Amino acid sequence: MLEDANLKLGSVLTDVLGGSGRAILKAIISGEDDPVLLAALAQGHARKKTNKLREALRGRITFHHRTMLALHLQLIEALEHALTDLDAAWGLALTPIRQHVQLLRTIPGVGDLTARVLVAKIGIDMTRFADSAHLISWVGLCPRNDESW
Repeated sequence: MLEDANLKLGSVLTDVLGGSGRAILKAIISGEDDPVLLAALAQGHARKKTNKLREALRGRITFHHRTMLALHLQLIEALEHALTDLDAAWGLALTPIRQHVQLLRTIPGVGDLTARVLVAKIGIDMTRFADSAHLISWVGLCPRNDESW
């Protein structure tokens, strides 16, 4: 939608949906189209890119663009809220087996999300695996090279 309006915001901002990007998008949706005023909404590191932002925000924004941007942003925000709710529910569901998740987190490189996924995928009953090699293979953590010469 931004490209269709000849707005090159993504070529200047690392994350169009970050703080600066959202502030600019919301201003565009509200009717602002002055590149100088829009660029002034930049926050943090993006403030150093004010001149580039001004150039990137010289476009032709129509009612259609504003309407579609508003709908897209509403959908993105709804999905973000849903993900937050799911994460909270997932955390509650894991309460009975929290100690297993914490134990997995002691493995270097395994954070909370990876530990949760491993418990969700494997479960906590290890008796179904003949040995640790079978478990590692089943999970897909055992790199192999089956290439023949």
